[in-house]
This record gives sequence, structure tokens and C-alpha cells, in this order.
Amino acid sequence: MHEGEALGGYTEVSPSGVLADRVDAFWRFVAPTSQGASEPPRVHRVLPDGCTDLIVHFRDASAVGRGAEPRLTVVGPMERFALVDLEPGSVNLGIRLRPGWALALLGVSPRELRNLNVPVEECAPVFRALQQRLSSCRSLKHAMSLLQEELSIRNASPRYMPRARTTHALQCIQSSAGQVRMSSLARTLGISERTLHRDILEEAGVAPKLLARVLRFQRALARLRTGEQDLSTLALDCGYADQSHFTREVRELAGVSPTGLLE
Repeated sequence: MHEGEALGGYTEVSPSGVLADRVDAFWRFVAPTSQGASEPPRVHRVLPDGCTDLIVHFRDASAVGRGAEPRLTVVGPMERFALVDLEPGSVNLGIRLRPGWALALLGVSPRELRNLNVPVEECAPVFRALQQRLSSCRSLKHAMSLLQEELSIRNASPRYMPRARTTHALQCIQSSAGQVRMSSLARTLGISERTLHRDILEEAGVAPKLLARVLRFQRALARLRTGEQDLSTLALDCGYADQSHFTREVRELAGVSPTGLLE
């Protein structure tokens, strides 16, 4: 294990090339340990983002490279926040797939995994071989490279490709950060809103209007994290009717107020 790998915190790397359209990020989260008199946080608030994740969990970051057994799970798209218990010193490595690519690259239906965290042996047993390779990895860096290598292989020859019409619809919803009207999108695609709803639900695991709400929320959250404090302007820019609408949406999706997200 390399120096610094056990430090707590979250980091992510954006993919390049063709993967950029299919993978939102490769990420790592190391749960902090006690330092002096300060106690590490006991829970972590996970926020909805419309994505599906393949996650590798090691109970002890300091044991990676010494035969630590990982646990692999698939987390489906979430409709609202979840509070996850933290194990101090544990580490999670993940691949966050953009909406519409879970079936192609993981072989799992995001609709069936919505709001669920499921071990791979129950939903994607093909990853058992990866789990064995990760058991003998030399470091967190090596573990992440194995994860990226697995995805690159799957991306080169996916067993399933999403329908082009649905892929285009999802790209429009994402590029607009959820501000496209579904009636207009359906009309552009030459289909009914009912068909659009069915297509998105099947490929992304959530209904298109919920996905739009989540992406709008994520855009607003990104601006909050840059230090923006004028909530009224932020709300209008991100597609909310007013600041009160924004606050209600944040409370429903995140469980706290907008300012509470930054605490």
C-alpha cells in the first residue's frame, strides 16, 4: 500500500474518450478514522444522481495489498437520499455509470435495482472473477486499475446496446440538466410521452420526470458547493419556480435544507 492511500476523503476521476458518454466517474471514498479527540462521522448521506454504481468495498484500507477480501455490490438509481453507516478506515472504489448504461456494461436492469444495494452474486455473478482478482491486488491504485480494465473490456464488446432513440433522449435530459420539457422532447423524437416514459424507465431505471428533477438538483448542488449564496438566483437559473420550490425539492431529495447540504 502506498503512503497516503489510507487518508480519509472522496476523490473522483472523469473518464475520457468513448467512456465519457457512458461513465460519469471512477471514484474512491475512504472513511476517516479517529484523530485525537475528534470522532469520525458515523453515517454518510448519499444523494440521488440518476446513476447506477458498481462498488468495491474493503473493510480496512490499510489491509489492501495484503489479501483483504473485497465485497462487490451494485447500487441502482436512487429516488431520494440514503444514510449509509460508515466503518472508520474502510474504503469504497466505484464506477458510476450514466443513466442508460447499466444493462449494457454491467448486465443488470437498473429498473429492478432501483433504490437497492445488491451483492454481485445475486444480480451479476459474472463479476465473481473480478472479485477474486481484487482479493490479490497490490494497492488501492492497482484495485482501481483492475476495475477500469474490467469496464474497458465490457465497453469494447457490450452484450446489449440501448436503443438509439432512448440514448438520444437521455442525452437531451442530461445536457439540459433536467430543464427540457418531456412533451417537447417526445415531440422532437416523434413519439408519445407515454412511450418516452416507458423507454426511459426501462433503460435508466427511473421515470423521465424524476430523472430530470434529480439532474436539476445535482446542478444546483454543484453551484452551492462553489460557494454561491444567492439561493433565489440559483433557483431560477436551475429551473425552479422560486427559492421556496428549490428548498422543497432539496428537502424531498436530500432530507435537509440547501444550506444543510454543505454542513
